[in-house]
Amino acid sequence: MEMTTLVGRAAPAFTLPASDGAEIALESLRGMPVVLAFFRGTW
Repeated sequence: MEMTTLVGRAAPAFTLPASDGAEIALESLRGMPVVLAFFRGTW
């Protein structure tokens, strides 16, 4: 499934695992600059 959004639109709510195993919800970062970078692993 391919999902896209437009620049300037609010991102949908989601939670992702952090490198230390903790869960981070996008909502917890409200009001702060956020940059998401997704890398497709080949390892």
